[in-house]
Amino acid sequence: MAEHALLSCHSRKELPPLAEGLHRLGWVLHASGGTAGFLRSLGLPVSPTEEITGISSILGGRVKTLHPELHAGILAEGEDRLRMIEEGRIVFDMVATDFYPFHENTDLPGDDPSAVELIDVGGPAMARAAAKNYRHVIAATGGDSFGEVLAAVAEGRNTLEFRRRMAARTFDVTASYDLSVSLKLSEGVSPALRYGENPHQAARVHFGARGEGFAAAELLHGDALSYNNYLDAAAAWELVRDLPAGAVVVVKHGNPCCVAVADRQAEAWDRAFPADRSSPYGGVLAVNTRLGEELVERLRGVFLELVIAPDFEPEALERLRTRRKLRVLGMPPGRDQCLQFRSIWGGLLVQEPDPCASEDLDSARVVSARQPTVAERGAMELAWRICRMVKSNAMVVCEADRALGIGAGQMSRIESLDLAVRRASAAGLDLHGSALASDGLIPFRDSIDLASEAGVTAVIQPGGSLRDDEVLAAADEKGMTMLLTGRRHFRH
Repeated sequence: MAEHALLSCHSRKELPPLAEGLHRLGWVLHASGGTAGFLRSLGLPVSPTEEITGISSILGGRVKTLHPELHAGILAEGEDRLRMIEEGRIVFDMVATDFYPFHENTDLPGDDPSAVELIDVGGPAMARAAAKNYRHVIAATGGDSFGEVLAAVAEGRNTLEFRRRMAARTFDVTASYDLSVSLKLSEGVSPALRYGENPHQAARVHFGARGEGFAAAELLHGDALSYNNYLDAAAAWELVRDLPAGAVVVVKHGNPCCVAVADRQAEAWDRAFPADRSSPYGGVLAVNTRLGEELVERLRGVFLELVIAPDFEPEALERLRTRRKLRVLGMPPGRDQCLQFRSIWGGLLVQEPDPCASEDLDSARVVSARQPTVAERGAMELAWRICRMVKSNAMVVCEADRALGIGAGQMSRIESLDLAVRRASAAGLDLHGSALASDGLIPFRDSIDLASEAGVTAVIQPGGSLRDDEVLAAADEKGMTMLLTGRRHFRH
């Protein structure tokens, strides 16, 4: 029984080798509109889709392939597929598509009618249908896939696994295509960014249709957020949500630099700010309770790019609005449970969100000879919550209600600890009785020795080093207490 391929391509550059190869292998070719005419010009036998649909096109060519009979031939499976074959109706074994080149439409404004005309509807619909029915159909989406598909068919590698891979590829192509359309149509509607991380980099912000998180945030004052504002705001908000009520967090370049918790926001600020009086300049401040006028008074003379809170006292908001260069953002409730994406050259890294540190603290175990005091346990818990949001290698020294020193982003853990200790020392803060949190395992006792010398008496870390016994022995030798969480929190 002959196999059937449905071909529909805007760009025909990669089409001839595929069509000629399939013809040599005995496949029956079906094509729509201009694609059918192009194949005939190559001398290839081709059946036009109107033999299946009964129409050549309507609406001036806008509708050619959006027809139930055509899509039935793509989507049919099981008994439906067998019945269609018995009835002499066409079922497809391959759908090869190449969409209208919407990506070449970058110079047109989003509301230009010419842009709308380049949105392909029928091509993606057929491609998605083929991908959904990958158990029976090869989805060859985009001309750059045609060579691989022809080789697989010719060499007998048209396996279920191959078709599933092509289906996944198809949904990636259609998702990218849809995103390009969404970005274009949202020009002038979604928040504009002046530039990316640097002035020479163009940038956009794209929010999901559900309107969650920052998409639902309300800009209460100031210019639209910048690319870097969003990055810092995301880090600040994720940390402050994981802290007890009354927390104050300042983030600069993606890392927290001032953190404290108190019954009153102003008191929390008074406790947090001495740890690093210079880094907050141009930073992002976040609080997790209603922002009050008392805190705004404390911020006098401190230049901030952005202030974030779930709510604002009217007087506090009015005072913040007198700052011309400040942005004020009201954040909605809720937590981000969606997958996280980061781009790399030619692909995406996808991971689950890092869970809250509280999950680790519930199961952390004391491994030292000495049990922690109530104050030490509180300091370890705060340090552990903070270090989850510090770029690795992260070493954070805390009291029970504030960060004293934060070491971030160094290539070795001992360097991060040295940085945290030096920052605390430069601020004139006393580390005696404080706790140290390490986002990853502590590999050598040198960190314990340095921490103890600085006055640290408690350590919380994941554990798992080949030298755990040596590190624990050093802690016991110094009279320190140690908690192991069994889970690390690298942040690259």
